[in-house]
Amino acid sequence: MARQPKPPHVGQGELTIARQVHPVTFSLHYLDNRGLRSAKGGLTGAPEAMREAFRRGRVHLALDDGKGFEVAIVAHAEGSATAYFESAVDIR
Repeated sequence: MARQPKPPHVGQGELTIARQVHPVTFSLHYLDNRGLRSAKGGLTGAPEAMREAFRRGRVHLALDDGKGFEVAIVAHAEGSATAYFESAVDIR
């Protein structure tokens, strides 16, 4: 019998791009892969901030529960307020 996936962790956070902090709303799923934890999900914020985050590639995401980690922005449509990310490091 397959396990039910856990619901996403959602909340308010901060995205640091080149030492500038931008408020964002996030939705993320924690993943277990061979004993390492990682995450993937989406961010919603100012379209200009999402564009800059995508252009930079790696940025710092701080969650409302105090956790923070580097993420790689892997998708963004020009003019959109949403970007998608994957964790760039182990977040155990």
